[in-house]
Amino acid sequence: MLSKLAILTSILMGARALPSGVPIQIDDEFQSINGTLIEKRTPNCAALVSGLSLADCNYIKSMGMAHQGVNARSSNGNIWIGSGGPNTFTFTNRAETPSKAPITLVIWDAPAGDYSASFMNVKQPKITYSLPNYGDSVTISVANGISGAWSPLTNRATTLSQYGQIYNTWGEFTTGAYATVDVSREVKMNGNIMSIKVKKNGCVSDMNTCAFQCKSGNSCGESGTYKLVNCANGSQPGASYGVFNGNPSGGCQGWSNGGHLDIDLKRL
Repeated sequence: MLSKLAILTSILMGARALPSGVPIQIDDEFQSINGTLIEKRTPNCAALVSGLSLADCNYIKSMGMAHQGVNARSSNGNIWIGSGGPNTFTFTNRAETPSKAPITLVIWDAPAGDYSASFMNVKQPKITYSLPNYGDSVTISVANGISGAWSPLTNRATTLSQYGQIYNTWGEFTTGAYATVDVSREVKMNGNIMSIKVKKNGCVSDMNTCAFQCKSGNSCGESGTYKLVNCANGSQPGASYGVFNGNPSGGCQGWSNGGHLDIDLKRL
C-alpha cells in the first residue's frame, strides 16, 4: 500500500527481480526476459517524439535504450505531458555544480506483474523529455492508481546498468489512495542529486531524507540490503515509515487521490 510496497509487489526494482527479471541476451537480435523473447530495438531518431531533442535521442540510442518515450500530450489514463491530470509532477533542471548541464528526463510505469518495466534496454518508457538548460521545466500528469519511477540522464553521461536499468538516482511513486513518493539510491548510491517536495504538506524526500539507501556498497535491492533513512512517522508532515516482509516501506505521503510534486534534478 505504500510506495515501496507497490514497488516491491510490481518488482519495479530489477535488482529485486534477480534472477528471473534480468534480460538474457540470446543473440544480437533478441533478448529473453522471464522466458519471453523480446526483439532488440533502437530509437528511430528520424521520427522524434514531441519534447525530445535530436541530440538527446541520439544519446539514448548510443547508451542502449530501446525506445523514445510515448510522450502523450493528452490524457491517456496513465502518464502524459501536461497539467490536466489529478496528479502533476513538475521537473526542473537544477544541474549547476560543477557546471550547468542538460538533462533528459525518463519516466516509466510499473504495471502489476510486469517484472521488466524498468529495463530501458527493452521496454518503452512513458516519457523521454529534454531539459537542455538550467531552469527548464516540464509538468507531467499521472492518473490515480499508477506506480512507476523516473530517473535523469545528466550531461549525456548517464549509462544503463549491466541489467539495462538507468544507472542513476531514481524517484519512485505510487498515486491514488495511498499516494507515496521517495528518492531511491539503491541502483547507484553515488548518483546525481535529486529532491522532491509534496506541495500539500511540504514533505521532502531527498538524498538523505525519506530516501532509500544501501546498507553497504554502491548498489543493492535484495531483501535486507537497503534502508529508509530519516523518515520516521511524524518527523515531518507526510513522512511515513512502515515494514513489509521485513523490509522498510514508506516515503512522503499526504497527497492521496491527487496532488502536486516539485522535483529538482541536480548534479553533485
